[in-house]
Amino acid sequence: MNKMNIQYTKMKQGTLGKNLDIGYSFFILLFLFFFIPSCSAKITPPPSDTSAYELIKKIDIQAKWIATDKLQQLYIITIENEVIKYSPEGKELFRFSNNTLGDLTHIDITNPFSVLLYYPDFLTIYTLDRTLNKTGEFNLLDLNLTDVETVGMSNDNNVWLYDFVFYRIKKVNRNGEVLRESIINLSNEFEKPLQPNFILERENWLYVNDPNLGILVFDIYAQYQKTIDIKDLTYFQIIDNQLIYKENKQLKSFHLKSLSTQIIDLPEGVSLGNQVAIQKSKLFVRKKDGVEVYGF
Repeated sequence: MNKMNIQYTKMKQGTLGKNLDIGYSFFILLFLFFFIPSCSAKITPPPSDTSAYELIKKIDIQAKWIATDKLQQLYIITIENEVIKYSPEGKELFRFSNNTLGDLTHIDITNPFSVLLYYPDFLTIYTLDRTLNKTGEFNLLDLNLTDVETVGMSNDNNVWLYDFVFYRIKKVNRNGEVLRESIINLSNEFEKPLQPNFILERENWLYVNDPNLGILVFDIYAQYQKTIDIKDLTYFQIIDNQLIYKENKQLKSFHLKSLSTQIIDLPEGVSLGNQVAIQKSKLFVRKKDGVEVYGF
């Protein structure tokens, strides 16, 4: 065999080897895509039997509000406006306190590493890190906003709010820039004046709750899309396409895609007079004399 034939044979073998490597890599990718289960967090279906709940911890503290994040960590706002963070098992981790800005009415832990607090009496927003150390502060008056009842954290760590003066949903940053704004004057869109009391962004949708109108749904560009006809709410959760809320003395789950509604049973001794929050396989209950953590 002459030198030219030998070179051609080696080139052919090399090309074949590369093709086999590419084909093998492609096969691995297909296998990973189709046969490895998704690792995205899912909410465990709450049990239909109330006895399936197990009390993990009772925290003896007077709380005026509770919130939970996607890591199953618990945040308690005390009647003294102190924020206390707990592990999923109910172990105290960190504390934050400020008594100079009036009532702390809202905490948003969309991002567990950037906690948002709102003090409406002074139109002031604080941001905290995961250890509840203060990382930022800004006053909405500096943004020429004078009437803001509630705020919500966006997925990119900016702030959603409803401007009562100009009747628009706005997304603002800490430099006072308006990043997004609804085009239409929302006071002309509905039969009653819009009075939002809760704002939540999840999965590229913005949910603005008005107890009299329902849950208004906006896209991430602040443009109105539709209204979910569930009224008289002050608070709800959205986890894995499920909207969890209280209605007619029952805890319910409304699936945002299938539009089906399911009743969620609660542990014995827990009523709808208590504030409840669900996160994955845990249920958190705020009572008059403390906060209870259940597993299911």
